Amino acid sequence: MPDSIMTLFPYTKNYLNGLKKSFEFSSLMTEIGTNSIEAGFKAYGQNFGTESSNSLLLASKTSMLNAMAHLQKNALDQVEFIKMFTDEPMEQDWSFDYKNSDILLDLPGLRLIDISLDVKHKIGNYSVVFAPRAGHHSNIAERTALFMRDRGLTRMAVVEQKCASEIPLYINGERHYENFDGQVAQYTAILELLRNITGCPPHLIAVCQPGPLLAATLILNPDLGKTFGSAGSPMHTEGEEGLLTNFSRLMGESYIDSLMDLFYRKVPEGKKGAGRKIYDGRMQVFGFYLLGIDQHFKNFRKAFSDIKKGDKEAYLKQKHFYDWYNYVTHFPAGFISDTYKKIFVKNQLIKGTLEINGKSVGIKDYPADVPIWALGGTKDDIAPPLQATGHIPLIKSVPDEDRLVLLAEAGHMGLFRSKRVLESDYEKITQFILERSDYSS
Repeated sequence: MPDSIMTLFPYTKNYLNGLKKSFEFSSLMTEIGTNSIEAGFKAYGQNFGTESSNSLLLASKTSMLNAMAHLQKNALDQVEFIKMFTDEPMEQDWSFDYKNSDILLDLPGLRLIDISLDVKHKIGNYSVVFAPRAGHHSNIAERTALFMRDRGLTRMAVVEQKCASEIPLYINGERHYENFDGQVAQYTAILELLRNITGCPPHLIAVCQPGPLLAATLILNPDLGKTFGSAGSPMHTEGEEGLLTNFSRLMGESYIDSLMDLFYRKVPEGKKGAGRKIYDGRMQVFGFYLLGIDQHFKNFRKAFSDIKKGDKEAYLKQKHFYDWYNYVTHFPAGFISDTYKKIFVKNQLIKGTLEINGKSVGIKDYPADVPIWALGGTKDDIAPPLQATGHIPLIKSVPDEDRLVLLAEAGHMGLFRSKRVLESDYEKITQFILERSDYSS
């Protein structure tokens, strides 16, 4: 049941479709006019002599055709730009090829996919990148995973978060809950499998939202992680002020329940997750648009400028990004409620009041023998720098030499998509992990 963000604004989309049709009609009329001019000058030449014998007529024809070409190009440019908002976004998947046999685990809410290189592995540990459940497809995490894999972490797996429509409400007759307890149970199953495959605990890598949950899983199962790290994760939501956390605490815990009641939806019949209550991912992505509205307007202006200049490659790069950005997946209601209340409002992992399956979990209980790293973005408005890295100083048990804190000059998306951040910061992170790996004999 993934949706386009534009389905949230049907009247706007209808207006834009109408506008597109008017520009298409204008282009057609211009083309007819151009053909008429060509035919007129041709007829004149046949009846009154060659065009080339009259420089004034030739100049007039050229001027008129150039004007018509300019009008038609302008109309077609407008059509192409409007398509960014009216075309259905491309269905999203990982860019790499994978077979059913590469899916190591297909859990209710998660899919574990092996993307290891076909080489003799120098280290015994898997590295596993947990993608966020944030309203977009999990392939936001693939650049990070592929970069680190190609830099030496050759045993690599990614964890894909499923859209709520794919998550069954009942499994073997039992009600399935996709809240924090359910997620940690699935995280644990993934880490156990990867350890059992190689005999070595895996390296844990959280991209954005999974950070607190993955840390909680490790604290409850300290033997299931060789290292742990997070990038742009809301690890310590009181580490510094941020727009999301300030808003969450101002509105209080009940806000998310009111929001879900206001935009109440269930997965429709015919889908695997039929009957499951969801939080509409379109609302989440719309919120992201509002947070970065200045940058989005800059992107749109640049896209239109690229079209006008004929720089198709640059334009398609922007369109490809918005095809991804506008392709929305939905959240299980329990998961978004727990994330909002337990992380953004109460900061429970840091305070030691987070309960997972009846057990209390706190950052102070982080295992001393598991090296840790964190990456924040100086321009990140989703998880500001000290929210992404402020948990590290609170972990007293881990020696200084087994901690790594990095701040990249990047916004939230740049932490996972920027080539500069990959080559600078993830190069250091990969080296940190490699130096703390179990090497194969």
